[in-house]
Amino acid sequence: MRYVNESMIESNLSNILKNNEVMWVIKDDAYSFGIERMLYIAIKLGIKHFAVKSIDEGILIRNKYYDSEILVLGKTKDIKRLKAYNLIGTINDYDEYLRYKELNVRAHLAIDVGMNRFGMKRGYLAIINDKIIEAIYTHIYEENEALDKINLIENLANNYGKKYHIGGSIAYGKTKGMIRIGRIIYENSTKFFGNIVNIKKVVVGETVGYDSSYCVKKDCMIGICDIGYVNGLSLFYNGKVSINNKFYDVIGRCCMDQCFIIIDNLVSIGDCVEFYGENISEDEFIIKNNMTKYELFLQMH
Repeated sequence: MRYVNESMIESNLSNILKNNEVMWVIKDDAYSFGIERMLYIAIKLGIKHFAVKSIDEGILIRNKYYDSEILVLGKTKDIKRLKAYNLIGTINDYDEYLRYKELNVRAHLAIDVGMNRFGMKRGYLAIINDKIIEAIYTHIYEENEALDKINLIENLANNYGKKYHIGGSIAYGKTKGMIRIGRIIYENSTKFFGNIVNIKKVVVGETVGYDSSYCVKKDCMIGICDIGYVNGLSLFYNGKVSINNKFYDVIGRCCMDQCFIIIDNLVSIGDCVEFYGENISEDEFIIKNNMTKYELFLQMH
C-alpha cells in the first residue's frame, strides 16, 4: 500500500552530499524503509557513517557493510559487545565514561544542548580530551537558537581537536560539518494508496461506520477503501483522496482496515485510491491526518 521511490531517496542524498558529509540515522529498520535496502543506496553513494539505536542493528550493518563506522545512540549496557563488533558507543554521563575508559572502547561524547533526552549538560570539559572520545555530537531539536547551539559544538570540536557531527534534519543548511540525519533523506519518496473494495448506495438520514459517526446529508454513493487505522490512517481522517485524478472526501470514522469515501459513478470496485503521491502532497496529508513526517514514514503501511 506504500510505494517507495528509491531513486528519490538517492537523489535527496546526492543533493545533501554536495554540502555535507552524512551520518545516516538508520535506526528502527531505517525509519521502516528497510536497513538492507537503504544500505545498498549508501554503498552506491559512498556513505560509510551510520547511527543506530541498538547493538543488534549495528551488527546487522557490520555484517552487510564491513567497511563502515557505526555509532550506537543512547545508553548501552553491553559495552563489551560493542567492542567485539567494533561499534562506537555514546558517552552520556561521567559514570559511562569511566566504563568506556576501563574497557578502552571507542566512543563519541554526546552533549545535551537543551532537549533533555541524552548527553551531558555539564562536566564534559573534564573528559573531552580523552583519546577514547573520537568525536563529539549533539542533536538540534528546534529552530530557535539552532545556530548558536551548532556553533557551540563546532567551537568545542575545533578547540579540542575533535571530530563532530550535528544531528537533526533542522541542522541541514546550518553547518558545513557532518550531519546526522534521517527524515529529510526520505522526503517526497513515498506514495500511499489503497483500493475500492465495495460500493454502497445510501440515502439521506442513513449513517455510515461505527457509532453512526456520519449521517448522510443527501442520497449518494459510498466507496469502501481497504485502508484504515491499522495502516496509519487517523481514526477521523478528514482529508481528500484522489481516484482517477479526481478528488473525493473521506467521511466518518475509519475502521481498522477500511475507510469511507463519498464517490460518484466514475468510481468502480478495484480503482486505486491515492492518499498522497502524485496529486496530494505529503504535507497536505500529514496536516489532515494530524501527524508528523516521522509518523508518516513509520506508520503508513
